[in-house]
Amino acid sequence: MNEIEFNVSNAELIVMRVIWSLGEARVDEIYAQIPQELEWSLATVKTLLGRLVKKEMLSTEKEGRKFVYRPLMEECTAINLMADGLIQKVCQTKHVNVLQEMIEKSTLTAQDLEFLQESLKAKEAVEQKHCNCLETSGLCACKHEHEQISA
Repeated sequence: MNEIEFNVSNAELIVMRVIWSLGEARVDEIYAQIPQELEWSLATVKTLLGRLVKKEMLSTEKEGRKFVYRPLMEECTAINLMADGLIQKVCQTKHVNVLQEMIEKSTLTAQDLEFLQESLKAKEAVEQKHCNCLETSGLCACKHEHEQISA
């Protein structure tokens, strides 16, 4: 899979999370783990599995009369790619807002907080942040440099 083209839908991520949790699984095992409130049919799960195989997120191997699906990408790699994709979609002047929102909405242990604090201490500060909304150079050319994002 080309990392630049990483594009997995929310539904596909639900299926991937099941497979990452199980390590490998057959369709019926995956279907049994899908939250019932989603009201997905077995055909929906099969369609999503087919898409994930085409996207090279999963391998499939016939064992007896059933197919076994295995992840071709580790969950940590997918999370890093999703984070990279998100941060690239947001103006550099708003990265701090994205991080702050993610921290606020996350369930974190004391150990997690310590890890984040150490990561912040190790991070080198830049003199200025530059707007990357448009192909311009210099300070933020957009009108949101000092706005705060609120949910």
